[in-house]
Amino acid sequence: MYRNKKALRVLCVFLALSLIVLAIGCSKAPAPKPLPGSPDPSAPGGVAMPPRMVIGYYENPWPGTPDQSGSFPSMKTFAKSMTGVGPFWYKATPDGTLESKDSQLVYDTAKSLGLKMYPLVTNKTGSTDVVLGDPGIRSKTIDNIVKIVQEKNYDGVNIDFELLPPKHKDNLTAFMAELYPKIKALNKTVIISVFPRVDVAEDVSGAYDYAQLAPNTDFLQIMTYDNHWATSKPGAIAPVDWFEKNVKYAIEQSGGPHKVIIGISAYGYDWPKDGEGETITYVAAVVKAEQKGVKIAYDDAAQAPHYQYDDHEVWFENAKSTAAKLDIVAKYNPAGIAIWRIGQEQPEVWAEIDKRFPKQQ
Repeated sequence: MYRNKKALRVLCVFLALSLIVLAIGCSKAPAPKPLPGSPDPSAPGGVAMPPRMVIGYYENPWPGTPDQSGSFPSMKTFAKSMTGVGPFWYKATPDGTLESKDSQLVYDTAKSLGLKMYPLVTNKTGSTDVVLGDPGIRSKTIDNIVKIVQEKNYDGVNIDFELLPPKHKDNLTAFMAELYPKIKALNKTVIISVFPRVDVAEDVSGAYDYAQLAPNTDFLQIMTYDNHWATSKPGAIAPVDWFEKNVKYAIEQSGGPHKVIIGISAYGYDWPKDGEGETITYVAAVVKAEQKGVKIAYDDAAQAPHYQYDDHEVWFENAKSTAAKLDIVAKYNPAGIAIWRIGQEQPEVWAEIDKRFPKQQ
């Protein structure tokens, strides 16, 4: 009897130790991998990041010139580095219709290159108050946007209403709240282009409430350029300190990096001493410097090339200045980037983009 009790106690101790070892072993087992499309626990807020987007904004050539000029050559040459294009094609008018300057050649070429199409809808001068403020015209405009996305089989739409008075903040939010479910019902993507908010005048940026817009769009594309513009004093288009502040603010206010596409400038301005600056491409800026026999300097604080000739001052973007901004983008890891606009850039910027954001297959 005593021996049996002792054996039983030994057996109980053995079983207890076995359970402890088993529990320790289980605690060290790797966690199961999430299912495809599940929230990513390592992402901010546990939200899965969308596939990387590299959008090239597309502008038509000047009137009277062929479709093959303008942004077309750049789109064809560097399509392998892009995921989509945003053609500058539609304007909302005061009666709720859309003015169009779309191109079948561009559409067909982009599709053949595997690029998604997110055409821009801008606000025609004089249309803002009724398109946003009149509920009837607002609904008519939205219905026409939905119709064009469906008929043309676009992959989505980019709402690019600019220079809105702050009084239209709630109206813009209402516009997107009405548009978004109708476009999503087609299984299409909605992007809204918004002005940067940090160190930008309230009368320019006040209508864009990131936190209110975020639930009513797939992505906010932050126009992180024009810190100096045509009618301002000369200076860098997107100095890196200003650029980073706006990237950080956008991610914080929009709900996370998965909601944000960062704008990358590819152009410059040539300012006369007394007068309005004119847009200048990389090639034109370099050629002008050579013609005038002046050396191009580089501002390390702003990370931007610049020079002066006669009574003019020129600031623009090149591969080096773009790389500096791409490093900031990589640091914050948003959903993607959008280049304004293709055809203006130094070709070498695409190697910098490929290096940091390789196109996902």
